[in-house]
Amino acid sequence: MTGISNTSKVSILNGRMSHMSAIVGSNMFMIGGYYKGNNKGNNKERDVNVDMSDVNIYSLRDATWSKVKTKGDIPNKGSGMCMTTHKQFIYAFGGLTINEAASTREFSNKLYELNTETLEWRRLRPDHVVRQRDEPDRPSIRDKAAMVHYNNALWVFAGWGTRIDITQHNSRFMPDSSHEFVGWNNELWRFDLGTMSWSAPRCSGVTPSPRAAHTFTMCSKNRAVLFGGRTREGRVCDLYILHFDTLHWEGPIATDIGPEPRSLHTCTLLHDDKVLLLGGMNSKGDSVLAQWVLSTDPKPAWTKVSLCDERACARTWHTTVAHPVSRDCTELLVFGGSPDNIWLPDHKYWANMTRFFYGVKPLFELCLDCLCSHGEENCPEFAEDISTRKRLLAAQAEASDAETMKVFEMDNMRPTSAS
Repeated sequence: MTGISNTSKVSILNGRMSHMSAIVGSNMFMIGGYYKGNNKGNNKERDVNVDMSDVNIYSLRDATWSKVKTKGDIPNKGSGMCMTTHKQFIYAFGGLTINEAASTREFSNKLYELNTETLEWRRLRPDHVVRQRDEPDRPSIRDKAAMVHYNNALWVFAGWGTRIDITQHNSRFMPDSSHEFVGWNNELWRFDLGTMSWSAPRCSGVTPSPRAAHTFTMCSKNRAVLFGGRTREGRVCDLYILHFDTLHWEGPIATDIGPEPRSLHTCTLLHDDKVLLLGGMNSKGDSVLAQWVLSTDPKPAWTKVSLCDERACARTWHTTVAHPVSRDCTELLVFGGSPDNIWLPDHKYWANMTRFFYGVKPLFELCLDCLCSHGEENCPEFAEDISTRKRLLAAQAEASDAETMKVFEMDNMRPTSAS
């Protein structure tokens, strides 16, 4: 694999949920999550968290998976971490992590950086904090938060975790109705990568309500869109935009039509500054079929679209990443999650990659599709490209076949009410 050493080829990946995925260069990095495996000592299957030192890499060039071993300050195994990227770095924050020494699960507020060139993890510890009097000096422990990168800083919003007794200016903690010591918050935190410090920005406008399992996605050079999630009242479909240059929350934003309430979905930035919404769990607990695109200029508006097979893209707690192919086209890659209600004891895990295009597909890509169906023997100079495309088409056919999804039994790691 170009630029990455010490790799081992992987032919089959376990289906998984709650993992993180990011494209850096010509590779997609997939980290963490959990899948179903055999329990030691008996044949009963159990939830297995992926070791964070093991990173799976999908090559966009040759459509193959590899696995690499990372080093450094490796994070604990867990689920519900949030992530973002900048240059060759992947950043991961929070999560419900596993303390193997104590055999317990605990919320985290730790922040890590993975250098995809050296494959080394580094825990980012604040050198100092910038705080207001009588306010917290760093994020509380939480999972299912959301994070973006803007102006050499990481911005973290909301999440589900333990009770917060001291909250930020204009933020709240909403306890779970069945357990007052855990709940949702709506804190906004900023970690400056230059000064290595946490601060709590003071924003104007209406702050979105406390939530978790939402999305927070850059939609232009200086704005991020917040959508959906799970609140104490249930799943929501409200829409906000944070303007970083003025630190102003715009919203809740009313639109003529729009998606149904959901959580554990994905929102992905496209080449034209629009945002693609895929999947998620609706208020009934089912994975959502409908696909939507959000445009934010001149004013926010939703458009219902059909970009891929609904069966392949209706999933919960998956990842969707974007690969800009040209200024007029984005390639989307969807992996993992479940097509079923993840609260039920028997549900499936997706273990296949779904790839599709948004925008005007490049002529070269169209030609390859044609050659795969007609007369590739007449174009030996494109033999390698055609071979790669055939693997992609075969994978797409497999991903559209529901029979290829493994069925597992959820037992000891059911989603919390925060989902």
